[in-house]
Amino acid sequence: MEIKTCKFCGAPIVWLKTQNGRPMPCNAAAVKYQENYKGKDVIVLSDGKVIKATVVNPNVGGLAPIVDGEGYISHFATCTHADEARTPRPTIEAVAPNIPSATQTPREYTQEDIFSLADAYEAQEAASRERRKW
Repeated sequence: MEIKTCKFCGAPIVWLKTQNGRPMPCNAAAVKYQENYKGKDVIVLSDGKVIKATVVNPNVGGLAPIVDGEGYISHFATCTHADEARTPRPTIEAVAPNIPSATQTPREYTQEDIFSLADAYEAQEAASRERRKW
């Protein structure tokens, strides 16, 4: 796995592909976890599966915890600039500025209006897909 650097905070990260095919930035250091559906941590496994778990440290004295495996913590959980890194969702006004608000009286749309709105939506979606390519 290739280690990259977060362009917002400078921390080492790796990119893992989730089960739905989207890339997710994760901290480069793998952690040992104990699977727990009530766990406070979200762990991304190497195969892209995302699970709830509790991060454990088997090197601490006392009873040795049961380790279910190794995974990665999403970098969004630890990045100091995570809000800046998230891509904002487009507003309806940005996608289709010609749609009237709920307080305005409805108007009749021509076929040309509908095609224009569809083209604007497709252009916005294409731009969004381009931004998601890392």
